[in-house]
Amino acid sequence: MDEFESAQVEMEELIASIRSVILASSGSKGEPLSSYAPVFVDESRHFFVYISSMAKHTSQIRRSRLASAMLIEDESTADNLFARKRLTVDCSAQVVERGTSEWRSSMDALEARHGETVASLKGLVDFDLFELSPIEGRLVLGFGRAYRVFGERLQDIGYVGGGGHRSK
Repeated sequence: MDEFESAQVEMEELIASIRSVILASSGSKGEPLSSYAPVFVDESRHFFVYISSMAKHTSQIRRSRLASAMLIEDESTADNLFARKRLTVDCSAQVVERGTSEWRSSMDALEARHGETVASLKGLVDFDLFELSPIEGRLVLGFGRAYRVFGERLQDIGYVGGGGHRSK
């Protein structure tokens, strides 16, 4: 197995192990916004989150149709906090219309992954289901192991340019 195949396997393991995503967006005046949400990632590497429309970031994601999603290794299992495994993906965002077959199947997948809380939130109409479609991302698997991920299903992997870290 070559280095890129190994990175792909590690990325798949990270995606399978993570249950929530850190979301970043930009407010109407360019101010940074961040939050998190439980997540379901489908086989196409689309991220599905069900978030309250009362949250500040929800209206901004709806407005801009852009978000950044980060999956990150749990602190308690990381070998080194400076080198936690993580996948950060720039995404286009769209609301999945309530009641459609895509909404039902995505909510069923979220419920299967996260349980009873999703079942109780499904009926709340002040929550929106977002589909975050990947554009391009960065996969960090440790010191000196940073990759650009792109393409359909994020299956294409390349090195991050720049020649590594610098020191004085």
